[in-house]
Amino acid sequence: MKKAIAILLSLAMLTVVFASCSQLKDDEKGAVISVYLSEFPDTLDPALIQLNDETSQILNLIFESLTTIDANGNVVGSLATKWYGEYDEIYDEYKMYFELKDTSWDDTTGVQAQHIVDAWARILSPEIDSPYAALLYPIKNAKNVKAGVMTRDDLGVAAEDDTLLCVTFEQDYDINLFAETVSDIHLCPQREDVIQRSANEGEDWAADAGTIVCNGPFRVQAFDEGKKLVLERNSYYMRDPDEDALDKYVAPYRIVCLYQEDSLADTRSVDEADRKTQAQYQLDRWNNNQIFYMGSFDKDLYSSMKNSITTKSVLSSCSLYFNCDVIKDADVRNAMSKSIDRNNIVTNITGTGEVAATGIVPTGVFATGKGTNFRTKASDIYSTSADTSAAQSLMSGKKAGSITLTYLIPESDGLIASYRKKCSYVNVYEAIANECKTAWEALGFKVTLKGLNPVDFRAALTGRNFDVILTNVIGDSTDAYTYLAPYAKYYSGAAVSIDFSTAAYSLHYTNYASDEYDAIIDEAVVTCDRAKRFELMQQAEQKLAADCPSATLFYYTYNYTAKGSVGGYSTNYFGHVNFTKLTLKDWRSINAVEEEASLAAEAEKAE
Repeated sequence: MKKAIAILLSLAMLTVVFASCSQLKDDEKGAVISVYLSEFPDTLDPALIQLNDETSQILNLIFESLTTIDANGNVVGSLATKWYGEYDEIYDEYKMYFELKDTSWDDTTGVQAQHIVDAWARILSPEIDSPYAALLYPIKNAKNVKAGVMTRDDLGVAAEDDTLLCVTFEQDYDINLFAETVSDIHLCPQREDVIQRSANEGEDWAADAGTIVCNGPFRVQAFDEGKKLVLERNSYYMRDPDEDALDKYVAPYRIVCLYQEDSLADTRSVDEADRKTQAQYQLDRWNNNQIFYMGSFDKDLYSSMKNSITTKSVLSSCSLYFNCDVIKDADVRNAMSKSIDRNNIVTNITGTGEVAATGIVPTGVFATGKGTNFRTKASDIYSTSADTSAAQSLMSGKKAGSITLTYLIPESDGLIASYRKKCSYVNVYEAIANECKTAWEALGFKVTLKGLNPVDFRAALTGRNFDVILTNVIGDSTDAYTYLAPYAKYYSGAAVSIDFSTAAYSLHYTNYASDEYDAIIDEAVVTCDRAKRFELMQQAEQKLAADCPSATLFYYTYNYTAKGSVGGYSTNYFGHVNFTKLTLKDWRSINAVEEEASLAAEAEKAE
């Protein structure tokens, strides 16, 4: 008996050893891998409006939603290990439960079901502008909470315990459809204590590496505009610090994305001929084997590396929003949309694999479920080339007048002021705006262009302080409802003023209002049959095509390439990259050389 016990103990010990097997030696932390992952994001708050389509790549690395959708279109567990439905006969309620895995935030706090409750309650709070609110409307009282006639205490989401989340629906609802819905990275958990603490200090919790907390495989170690974005292994992600090896769940120690400039304090001028764009800087680093993965390109960089690039669809688009209170005639708005050559924009302006839009819903969004594409099954509502004759016909007898087209300047005013003598900035949004300006002036409009930094741009959008605004629509969802519902009354997700006596609402940023359209979305939100839902979404898109509160120009794609020495990366259905198993051959010697070069540079600056 003693011998048997000894053998069992030995086997148990071997199991622990093998389970904790590590590629690290002694006190090593792992590979530091230099990449160019994305342009610099203006916010890492997943609940807010995203201005940069590439921000989702970062959000997917630092946060984790309940589910995700794999490369084959299957809904799989992420933060949730399993889910199931239940009918409560006592209260006549339909419920859904998510069981959560054992993992922690990067500050060692365990991820709890309550953090999902807090995140969704925040998205649905009347004072928050979040375009993802309508995704949660199948939940009991969610719509009324957003409208301000109920409080978060009435919301049908509760933490049964730390690892069990209970969702109560308004009525019988397809749990498989809801599991698909919550794969949206913008519905990931949030820490109310962290957000509130930063708010009390007058700070944005998601704007500084010192205040951002992450529940995904990586944490934000550095977040400095114009300098660097550094993601570091979340040492507490799924891991028992006392038993598990550092690299058991996340292989690389750090993912480093350096931007062009070294320091905001360095104001030395560079001859105009020597100034480089950020993409040129990254290409130099690529050619010098200083970066090993490229996930962001401008037109020239994309063209030079096209043969080695892999392209994935992402479920986001670039659109024009018309302020319907300013440009009131739908025929005029349609004329402005039809006059734009979408093919020319994606071929000669953006030039990085984008797809000219044929509808509002992006390509890749499901029609009736996995393996179906809304865009290929639904009727087209746009011509990808300019239809000048149709546009002129719609403008016949109409007054064109003067309009202002607002576009985004991605960099802050401070960054541009500091770096304008050192590098060149190429703004693709400005180029698109000029293309629209040319098309609209041919129709008789007098067009003024207005570029705004991210803070002022966001204020103009949410305050409806624009005539026409060029903006990105970041959906990250396989459901067409995500892209169409916000145009309906009560569904925009925008902030509202409340008095708790009557339901409040804020129309879509376009100020579009249609009782007919609202009725379609009111029916769709409770429709689970995918075939019927698809019919309703087609109706909604066709109605928007007629009324034209917006004009989608193109759909984004995600492009990437990697050196042969890099492996272990993958992408999911959304085109989001997974770096948890990222490897780099000879990383020890590469990191040693990089560290030596960094120390030498610091010494030179100190002299």
